[in-house]
Amino acid sequence: MNKELCMYQLPQIYQKGTESIWTDPYISGQLLQAHLDPEFDGASRKRSFIDASADWIEEQFPQDNHSEIIDFGCGPGLYTERMAEKGYTVTGIDFSKRSIEKAIASANKQQLPIRYIHGDYLSWQPEESYDLALLIYCDYGALSKEERKTLLKNMYETLKNGGQLLMDNFTTTQLTAFNEETSWSVHKQSSFWAEGEHVVLNRSKKYEENTVLEQAIVLKENEKCIYNIWKYFSTEETLTRELEEAGFTVKAVYKDVVGRLYEETGETLAIVAEK
Repeated sequence: MNKELCMYQLPQIYQKGTESIWTDPYISGQLLQAHLDPEFDGASRKRSFIDASADWIEEQFPQDNHSEIIDFGCGPGLYTERMAEKGYTVTGIDFSKRSIEKAIASANKQQLPIRYIHGDYLSWQPEESYDLALLIYCDYGALSKEERKTLLKNMYETLKNGGQLLMDNFTTTQLTAFNEETSWSVHKQSSFWAEGEHVVLNRSKKYEENTVLEQAIVLKENEKCIYNIWKYFSTEETLTRELEEAGFTVKAVYKDVVGRLYEETGETLAIVAEK
């Protein structure tokens, strides 16, 4: 088949695109702006939610036995800063260089002693162990089955014996509401996806294993970029099973990382697990 036509074939499940939104020089800047918008709920949650979440984390994981925290996928430091302000010893790791640079600059400005690591948490080998690991805002759902196994293994090995993990993910309630769509858009000026004139093909497709693809193919005069964004949706049973297979013991299940009562029809679930 013609190479140009192959570009428009739907990818195999969890197949990578030609580019990553986290490392793209332009899109990573767009994502950082979204993270830092206090009223936008699409990249990070709204600031009011994050504030309430940090307060709940402090209540559930007091410093006397959870003083050292690592935040996997910390972004520009929205949780790490709040926990450091509360007196915890905090480390953050993120794949986005732009986000880590922003986090470091913000911590320095506020004189917060946060350790930041620019790296891939799927391959990072920690030099220290921690009392509490955070994986917040459904990072888990962006990973393939094998990547999820790797991440859980890495987080397990990062924790001290008796250490806790707090994580959340999308639920299959969101999957039920997911619509398969295909659309083209022509942009005379810069958009989220690219600078200058460009065309974007957006496709949303359901796959097996409670997984969907949200794909953007960006066409410019001399450039084609494919961004494959995968989302995996959990149930209480599937997430518990994956955690237990990694060696964790599930201690509690919530609706979200503010600690609201778990609902089977909720759009997210949060789990506390112990090593």
